[in-house]
Amino acid sequence: MRQLTKDETLIYFEEINRRLSADGKHGEILITGGAALTLVFNARDATQDVDAIFHPISDMRKIIGSIADDYGLPYDWLNDNVKVYITDKIKFEKFLSYSNLTVSVIDAESLLAMKLSSARHGSKDMEDSIFLMKMLKIKTEKQLFDILDKYIDPFLRKINVKHFVSETFEKYQIVIGE
Repeated sequence: MRQLTKDETLIYFEEINRRLSADGKHGEILITGGAALTLVFNARDATQDVDAIFHPISDMRKIIGSIADDYGLPYDWLNDNVKVYITDKIKFEKFLSYSNLTVSVIDAESLLAMKLSSARHGSKDMEDSIFLMKMLKIKTEKQLFDILDKYIDPFLRKINVKHFVSETFEKYQIVIGE
């Protein structure tokens, strides 16, 4: 499967801005997931897709689709599948400002909470969580549960989150040598 590098993704954002400008419209993208880890936190060289919230939805979907066609990208290269997990508790910070497009990125604590709450074994979520835990200088497992409580509503958590958090913290301790 094709991966999107930081440089490629930024080119596509510039293209979104250009197309918004041509239509006399303004847009916003709020980035989460692997794209945030690639673009802002430099944890990865590339990401499979850009998980985000975007506005205005219909205009952005049209532009995203036309960019996919023009550049040979999967139609969901920039998608809003993550929207169900975004609550008003999740924090974003401005990342880029173009003439007609603002791109913001999820903050590290919110992203860690989302990665932990996904509890997806066999994905990059554990590795990503450990990266963010190092960045945030996490010292205790309780800190992780406090972060989850701060950002993720209990009804959005999978049943195996407690086990996933404990397992991730154990691996984190090995990585940092404690």
